[in-house]
Amino acid sequence: MLTVGNWPSLVQKDLSIVFVNQYRNYPSMLPLIYRFKDAEQAVEHDLETGDSGTVPEFTGDIAFGDISEGYKKSVSEREYAYGIKITRRLLRNDLYGVVSDKTASLADSFRALREARGAYAFNNAFSAFTVGDGLSLCNSAHTSKVGGSNQANTGSLAFSAPNVAATELLFKKLKTNTDQIMYNHPDTLIIPMDHAEKAYEILKSVGKVDVDLNNRNYLQGRYKCIIWDNFLTSSTNWFMVNSKMMKQKLIWREWEPVQFFRTGEFDTMVLKMAGYTSFETSTVEWRWIYGNEV
Repeated sequence: MLTVGNWPSLVQKDLSIVFVNQYRNYPSMLPLIYRFKDAEQAVEHDLETGDSGTVPEFTGDIAFGDISEGYKKSVSEREYAYGIKITRRLLRNDLYGVVSDKTASLADSFRALREARGAYAFNNAFSAFTVGDGLSLCNSAHTSKVGGSNQANTGSLAFSAPNVAATELLFKKLKTNTDQIMYNHPDTLIIPMDHAEKAYEILKSVGKVDVDLNNRNYLQGRYKCIIWDNFLTSSTNWFMVNSKMMKQKLIWREWEPVQFFRTGEFDTMVLKMAGYTSFETSTVEWRWIYGNEV
């Protein structure tokens, strides 16, 4: 609890709209990555569908295919709440805005929570963040529920121009869950800030990177780049994605957006300020991403 006893040198007048203003002013990466959806049930589900198969030659009768359900993944609500308490006396006597700063820091905490949980899918892409088949998002043996063979969307290539080109080739060779050819065009790199300078060289250089040849750079302008400062915990792991498919398949479900509350206790003369939110991230599909765990 914040009291005059442990904050003896302060005085403040007003805490109005500090939360809201502080919370809104934040350059988040989440809108570039997630499809936001308002949750409508306590437990929701993502469903993978099979493809429609290969079109055969017409010989007089139309052949009809059977499209089956793929994997189904349940998504449950996850709640977060945090607050601070301030005595009325300190609130009245804080002349230097320290209590306002602490209120703003609470808004900062909720912004950081959302960004960290958004990055969780990538920080745990090779382990705890799972998709419809129960395996990690980036895995060497993704299974199929509708008869397709196992496929991999993970490697261990360090971030470099030749390895970006090599990963692109592996990405494009991914097939549907019934082993049909699919048009899957990667267009975005998601990298930690440790690779920012290297990424600039790879994507902006006219000539090939780090070689003495005069060949044109195949990767120049080929990819958008999302550099997630501080929130990607590995300094070496990096990802290639199909951004259109990612925004379709990677879902941010929100049961309640971030809300801030302020109330006073009559008997103790203590002001309570708290924030609350409820959301969860999920994807049933993995073909929108190829990850390198270096």
